[in-house]
Amino acid sequence: MLSSRTSLAAAADLLWPATCAGCGRAATSWCRACAAALARPPAPTALADGTPLHAAAAHAGTARSLLLAVKEAGRAEVRPVAAAALAAALGAARPGGPVVLVPVPSRAASRRRRGDDLVADLAARTAQLRRRGGAPTRVARVLALRRRVADQTDLDADGRRRNLAGALRVLGPPPRGPCVVLDDVVTTTATAGEAVRALRHAGADVVAVVCLTCAEATLGEGSQPPGG
Repeated sequence: MLSSRTSLAAAADLLWPATCAGCGRAATSWCRACAAALARPPAPTALADGTPLHAAAAHAGTARSLLLAVKEAGRAEVRPVAAAALAAALGAARPGGPVVLVPVPSRAASRRRRGDDLVADLAARTAQLRRRGGAPTRVARVLALRRRVADQTDLDADGRRRNLAGALRVLGPPPRGPCVVLDDVVTTTATAGEAVRALRHAGADVVAVVCLTCAEATLGEGSQPPGG
């Protein structure tokens, strides 16, 4: 269900000319050139524990602009673009068979600021796209913060790992079947790593992490596990 903020943002697009969320071009919310740029995903990499990490794009250029439009500017009309990119990345990670998407939970302050849980909404949209394509996909919102964590914007890799160490838990029984952790952006892999740890500790079968954008330094590791 769309939040009131999302509905208002969609209504606003009917009143004012749209601009491309990727490049700012007028009269369209997402232009063909930006769509083409987002259609070239980077090679997969891995977390420190070897869990495969698939990103729709590097956190730069068009993809970074799309993420900021969705995450910070409230551009609800381009959430389907983000979901389509996530569905493509998920298809590369799990091309067939059923899968359970487990979104990384947002902090309460972030949910209040945006009007909803962005990652959970993207997970729902991604799962719907996958099901339309014939791939059994469901969402399990089972991860929760067990304690308050700081905003990670200004923290380095070590600070993020300390901030998140042991911060997530699984509510109720773990999801059954192959699980894929889903997040909007992966920078140092601290959040993704903690999500994987919490799920596996609860007995879940985590097979991959999928995100919309990933820091280029992390992607630069190629198929080798990055260090954090």
